[in-house]
Amino acid sequence: MHTKLLLSSMTVLMGLTFSIHSVSAHGFSPKVAPLSDSPSAEVHHPSSQPSSASSNSFTAIQTVLAQHMGQPYLWGATGPTAFDCSGLTQYTFKKALNLNLNRTAEQQFNQFRHVSHDQVRPGDLIFFSYNHGQSIDHVGIIVEGQNMMVDAQNRGVIRECYLVPWWRGYIAGYDRVIE
Repeated sequence: MHTKLLLSSMTVLMGLTFSIHSVSAHGFSPKVAPLSDSPSAEVHHPSSQPSSASSNSFTAIQTVLAQHMGQPYLWGATGPTAFDCSGLTQYTFKKALNLNLNRTAEQQFNQFRHVSHDQVRPGDLIFFSYNHGQSIDHVGIIVEGQNMMVDAQNRGVIRECYLVPWWRGYIAGYDRVIE
C-alpha cells in the first residue's frame, strides 16, 4: 500500500504531462480533428453551426447527475445503479436530452467537436489520456464552479476539480456536445 502511494506520488511529482487538446460537449456533431501531441488553442467547428446553448439543456443534465451522485463505480456499467466513466456520460445525455453518445470515452472523444479550455462551459465533456494521447481513457462532464466536473471513478460518481495535480497532467481535451 505504502509503495503504491509512493509510486503514485512520484508520478505526479515527476511532472508526467500529456497532450492538452480541447474538445467540448455542446454541439452534437460528428467528426473531430485527431488528438495532437502538442497543446492547441484551435477550435474545430462543424460544417453547420448548431443553435446556441440552452440553459434548459444544462439544467436537465444537472438534474440527472444530481440523482446519481454517490452511485458506485463498476467497470462497464451504464447505470442506473452503477456507472463507469463513459457509462455515466452516455446515460446522462440520453436521460437528460435524448442524445445518443457512443459507448467508450475514446468513441465519445471522436464523436464531437473539440474546443479549447478557455471556451469550456457546463455540459461539455472533458477527456483524459494516461499514455500521451495514444488512447482516451477517462471522461467527465464539466459542471458549474471553478474547473469542476462530475465523473465516475474508483470513488463512485463524484464532483471534483479537474485542474488538481492528479488530473491536470492527463487532460486530453474537451468536447462540445450541446449547442
